[in-house]
Amino acid sequence: MISGRIRNEDAVATVRVLSVGASYADAADGAPALTVEHASTAEDGLDRVSAGGRIDCVVCGHELPDMTCARFTDRLRALDDEVPLVVFVPAGDDVAAADALDAGATDVIRADGAVSESLLCARVRNAVRASVGADTWAYVDDLSALRQAALEGTAPATLFDDALSLVARTVGASRCGLFERRETDGGDELVLRAAVGWDEDALDSLRARGNSVTAAATETPGEVQHNRREGGGDEVALALSVGGKPWGALTAVAPDGEAFTDHDAEVLASVAAVLEPAIARRRRARELKRYEAVVETVDDGVYALDLDYRITEVSDALCETTGFDRDDLVGADVRSLVDLPAETDCFETATERNGRPVGSRQFDVAHAEGGTIPIETQFSVFRGPDGEEELVGVVRDVTDRTQYEQTLTALNNSTHGLLRAESRAEVGERIAATASDVLDLPGVAVYLFDGDNGQLEPATVSEGMRSLVGDLPALGPGDTSLAWQAFVAGEEIHSDDIREREEVYDPDTPFRSGLYVPLGEHGVLVVESTRTAAFEEPTVELVDLLAASAEAALNRVRRESQLRERDRELREQNARLTGLQQTNDIIRAIDRALVQANTREEIERAVCDRLATADNFAFAWIGTPDEAGEALRPRTWAGEERGYLDAVSFSLAEAREPAAAATATREPVVVSEVANGFQAEPWRRSALTNDYLSVLAVPLVHGDVLYGTLAVYADEQGAFDETTQTVLGEAGETIANAINTVETQRTLLADRVTELELAIDEPDVFLRTLAAHLDARLTVDDIIEESGGASLVFLTAEGTDTESLAALEEAFVSVERVDVIAERDGAIRCELRFNGADVAPALTDYGAVVRELAADGERIRATVELPYDADVREFVESVQATHPNTDLLARHNQTSAVQSERDVRAGITERLTERQYEVLRTAYASGFFEWPRDRTGQEVAASLDISQPTFNKHLRAAEGKLFTMLLDDET
Repeated sequence: MISGRIRNEDAVATVRVLSVGASYADAADGAPALTVEHASTAEDGLDRVSAGGRIDCVVCGHELPDMTCARFTDRLRALDDEVPLVVFVPAGDDVAAADALDAGATDVIRADGAVSESLLCARVRNAVRASVGADTWAYVDDLSALRQAALEGTAPATLFDDALSLVARTVGASRCGLFERRETDGGDELVLRAAVGWDEDALDSLRARGNSVTAAATETPGEVQHNRREGGGDEVALALSVGGKPWGALTAVAPDGEAFTDHDAEVLASVAAVLEPAIARRRRARELKRYEAVVETVDDGVYALDLDYRITEVSDALCETTGFDRDDLVGADVRSLVDLPAETDCFETATERNGRPVGSRQFDVAHAEGGTIPIETQFSVFRGPDGEEELVGVVRDVTDRTQYEQTLTALNNSTHGLLRAESRAEVGERIAATASDVLDLPGVAVYLFDGDNGQLEPATVSEGMRSLVGDLPALGPGDTSLAWQAFVAGEEIHSDDIREREEVYDPDTPFRSGLYVPLGEHGVLVVESTRTAAFEEPTVELVDLLAASAEAALNRVRRESQLRERDRELREQNARLTGLQQTNDIIRAIDRALVQANTREEIERAVCDRLATADNFAFAWIGTPDEAGEALRPRTWAGEERGYLDAVSFSLAEAREPAAAATATREPVVVSEVANGFQAEPWRRSALTNDYLSVLAVPLVHGDVLYGTLAVYADEQGAFDETTQTVLGEAGETIANAINTVETQRTLLADRVTELELAIDEPDVFLRTLAAHLDARLTVDDIIEESGGASLVFLTAEGTDTESLAALEEAFVSVERVDVIAERDGAIRCELRFNGADVAPALTDYGAVVRELAADGERIRATVELPYDADVREFVESVQATHPNTDLLARHNQTSAVQSERDVRAGITERLTERQYEVLRTAYASGFFEWPRDRTGQEVAASLDISQPTFNKHLRAAEGKLFTMLLDDET
């Protein structure tokens, strides 16, 4: 058992004594060599021994409160037969002394009362020395000597060597080492500071093994790392920590064949307990010297005060700040220098920070030459070695800072006016005034960027600058001025001598130094002085603050301007949307009217009426060219016409009036401001007389046919914005399409028709090109337009073969597919999928019904029908406008013998959907209804690019409607 012996670091200074029963060992309470613990009863004392704590000696009286001394001695020896026992017996009582010694006491002290400290210490230490042996006591003495050397400040190298010699001598180690842990770029490294028995080979071996024991010790401070090896050669290491942080490790290696005991490990702990505080004291001493050097080198003054506010120490810097000598300050009451209120207690007002009371104050301190200077002090409260509190602080002269803060306050107050500035010019004026008046800067100018001409314009120039240089020029690309360079780069330019810069635009300028601070995208603040290096850092900072405030103000002015502009745009947009809503309502009303109209006149009247009823339109009319094609002739109008149509010339040759111009160019014409140039153009004067301020004219074109022109007039300028123009332009196409539809319908349903035979000799028409390529006659059976611009063309070809027809796919890019439907009597019926320009003249666009369309290699022949009252000349001229080489071969007026057929066809188109009609026409043209069928339902569906079930669905729906038309009246 190890608990009762002197074997650890605590033995270096004291012997631990357990006093049992009466306080016989009170004399040792103040002795530095003894540490006394008290147990009031024998049982309590035995429990403490049994607990295993360290007890070097037990002291008791011959009489105990709860058992006899002999009984206590027997039980003590049963627990620890080595711990020394000293018994107090009455003076002259030899029997009691003999009984105690016979019972097993180490020594007795004869005394009737209290004994002296020296006697008690001597008897206890003798008892302990006798118990542990001479070697152990010598170790304790050596350890005490090491402690004393550490306290006396022995040099680290000597102290380390003595410590390792003690370890090696005490534990019998073959090698001992003291390693210091140091941080490097590659990680922590253990550096050998002292060694016993270690040569270079041993160190290499240690490095090769990675120094695992020592490294492990540094990872677990306070614990001994013991690497036991079979056959001896143990390694043992203990981490050292200084200031709560790892410092290194103490290591010992046993000779081969030998092993370390637990007591040997405790020897390392004892030596470490001596080295750690010694290293810490050494480190603190170095830090103290470093602090002293810092105190004497810093510009700020340092002082120390006692509790009575007497100055106990000052630095040289503080003497320079106040102008007093050190002898004048040390010992003086600080309150004689500082106007410190009587109730102020810096020791009490200091607040806790990082475990130490700290505080700060600002004062005016007296100066040796008279007057005061503003200072700021930061102080902290320390407790000295004698336990008395001291106040240590740092003093800084804040004269410049105080002046800076005062100027900054004035600057802030002045720049508040920027919040009220409403324009860029006003911002510039306030900036220049602030820089001149508050910052006391000699030459100030504010340049603002003019985006229209791409230049910096001088917005404001101070009187100081104007008196020296006069009016400043505008700056722009190519200028070498520092102001322009700063603006373009977006970076501040600070020049201590302008004349030495290559960028200066006037080498003879009276100004020498300057600051050029960009104001974001808005401009540049220019500050110049006639002195070189005139602008120190505080001034530069204040100018930067002023520039930042100016940029923020300019941003605000721009943002508010943008918001006002945005508000105006929103109001205009709302007005446009309102007008557009009205226009859309009119367009929907026009669409409904177009669906219900049966004649061209009804369409034209409905369109004009709907437009004239709109709030934003005053007058609308539709006109067509006269028979000579020289002028536009009004057909229908509505609204406030006011005689305008009679007062104005609509000559197509001059094409000045918007409606005439739209007719001549077949393009929409808009006039947003009729008043512009009204003296030069008579129609504008007439329009203004009738309060027409804007006009939009839209040609009514379907295909290549012009059905007239729609003109709309408004009593507001700019009434026709882009959206309205687009909407009315699309409406013009819809109106033209509706007119074409009713005209075609009129032809289909007319009782009397005019039949025309036409010859079209146009080589560019694709139908003729195909016929010439095949050297065959081609008759068009049907043309079915598909979505996406493609067409299915059903032809009957005579004079060719199927191979030539199939070869069309390779010969012409626009022919995507050719399918032969049937061959009968030398004629081949086929289907072409065509994706290009019109395959044949679009005669239906002119209101005609095509009865036959055929082509050979020379020309195209067409038979068409027009209403009996149609203008044949106008029709032919319309066709010739697109196909100049068109001749009228024959004209026949006849009563329609196929009126019933037309009625049926009209009824069919009314009842079937576009898709159903397309499927029905394709099936018919493909020979689906022939017997036997020329093409199956699957083939027809493939031609339409739909599935067979979809084809069947549309076909049966169309057939159902046809049968309903045929049989409903009979059932």
